[in-house]
Amino acid sequence: MHPQTNNINNMETKLTEQQSFELISEMITQARNNLQKNSGTAMIYNGLLVAFVALANVALVFILSNPVQSYWIWLLMIPGAFIDRMIDKKIDKENLVKTHIDKIVSATWRGFGYSVILFLIIIFGYGYSMQNPRIFILITPMIMLMTGFAEYITAKACRFKPFLYGAFIMWTGTLSCLGTYLFLNYWAGIAHFFILAICMILAFVIPGYKLNKLAK
Repeated sequence: MHPQTNNINNMETKLTEQQSFELISEMITQARNNLQKNSGTAMIYNGLLVAFVALANVALVFILSNPVQSYWIWLLMIPGAFIDRMIDKKIDKENLVKTHIDKIVSATWRGFGYSVILFLIIIFGYGYSMQNPRIFILITPMIMLMTGFAEYITAKACRFKPFLYGAFIMWTGTLSCLGTYLFLNYWAGIAHFFILAICMILAFVIPGYKLNKLAK
């Protein structure tokens, strides 16, 4: 093959690589812009909702004559999920340009939601069938572990460092839950709710405010 032809092919290859790099950069930029537009509101809402329910559960444990009844307050997450969906629909309408990275982030959080539901079904099924309620102590740390994973994927996809910090906060909270079980035993479940509330504030509410600030 003629050397000049090789040079032309090399130029075309380099141009294609450069265009691919630019395309990926544009997708990441657009995904970050979409993330910044009102997404912070959803983060703040979910963070405050979970923190409130967790702390309310702790309070009800000491108020109610039957502490087990206090866990019913988590049913508030059902209507809370519908409100969150309404917020998401509003965000989807405002973000007219969707990229492949946006779809990856959305799929990650949908997968997180499905995983949480299946996990709860499995652990409650095992707990009641085996008459072993102590297995329920795994619920909070496992959900925090999955939340950290979803935040990590989002952080890497959109290159948003507060989410990366949020992921490590969630994973640190998961390890802290193990520590409370080793040292507090009976009160470990109560301590888990405190840890969850703190982690949701640090990993969701604060990054949400930063997102809203960037959007402005």
